[in-house]
Amino acid sequence: MPLKKDFEESYPLSKKISRFAGEAIRDYSMIKAGDSILIGLSGGKDSLLLSLALAALRKRSPVKFTLRACLIDQSDGSMEPEKLTEYLALLDIPLTIITHPTYRIMKERGERSPCSLCANLRRGILAGAAKELGCGVIALGHHKDDAAETVLLNLFYGGRFKCFHPHLYMSRTKTRVIRPLIYVEERNIALEAERLKLPVVSSCCPYGDKSKRKDVKEKISALEKELPELKSNIIHALKNLKSDESWPPGMLNE
Repeated sequence: MPLKKDFEESYPLSKKISRFAGEAIRDYSMIKAGDSILIGLSGGKDSLLLSLALAALRKRSPVKFTLRACLIDQSDGSMEPEKLTEYLALLDIPLTIITHPTYRIMKERGERSPCSLCANLRRGILAGAAKELGCGVIALGHHKDDAAETVLLNLFYGGRFKCFHPHLYMSRTKTRVIRPLIYVEERNIALEAERLKLPVVSSCCPYGDKSKRKDVKEKISALEKELPELKSNIIHALKNLKSDESWPPGMLNE
């Protein structure tokens, strides 16, 4: 009987991506011994590369943890997940598929903030799946660009300097959320996904080209022509924001 092909033969992850993921996991103490981690799979390049990085880490790390994945088909069943199923099977990551009529709901409601609603629905579905599957940790594929864009979205449209955290405990669901790709730029993820020929499933989101996030992404791209370290500087600011640099009410003593 032929031996099962090792996934690293088919998908040899670059040392750079592996190093950045390892640094983020170490810096924010993302993974602990005995963790059961549920990967939020979208079918896009980010979550596919996240799955590969965690599978590679599981193979080598002295800290033992388990992996599962959950794919939310928000198109209500029109997605074709066969290639994703094969990919996850090669990585030895059990896959659960949940169909949900997210896009139909947003269309029927004439939703004015579709991205926000979509994120909230995904968060709730993933939290429920994690509880049902016995996973105390949810891993998401957010990267450095997502963090920078979120900061500017909150700044431009919400008047707050705020971003999601790389490692967050959600007390309501008693679940931890981790983002191991937070130090990796989107362009490097795209290049790696192309090099490895990952089985990316195209997004069928009808709002992808009309979102505020897309506008902010384009603004960052334009600014980077003069400020190439912009995203790194935003991450640095998030990591080093001091309490005496904010403007609290009243008088601040020096």
